[in-house]
Amino acid sequence: MTAKAPPNLRPVQPRSTGGSRPPPRPARPQAPQDIRKTKEYKVAARRWLSTIVALPIVMYTSWILYERVYGNKSPKRLMKQQQQLQDQSSSSSAASSSSSPSS
Repeated sequence: MTAKAPPNLRPVQPRSTGGSRPPPRPARPQAPQDIRKTKEYKVAARRWLSTIVALPIVMYTSWILYERVYGNKSPKRLMKQQQQLQDQSSSSSAASSSSSPSS
């Protein structure tokens, strides 16, 4: 009769004497299914998107500032300078006439 080994024990492997082990194979990184899931792609995509968004803003702002400095253009206003003066003068004359006593 042969005695059965318990199921939790592994069989003993004989050791080789004097032989050298073959060098282990280098582990190849498993290629992802989609390149868009890689960290490098996400970093590059974020930089590219930032560039695409920022470039028109920088170009427009630079052009406007260049025109102000060298093109003798003034900054845009919501109301014209003359309209502001007229509004101020009409409001001040209306305020002075309403405060004066009328007989």
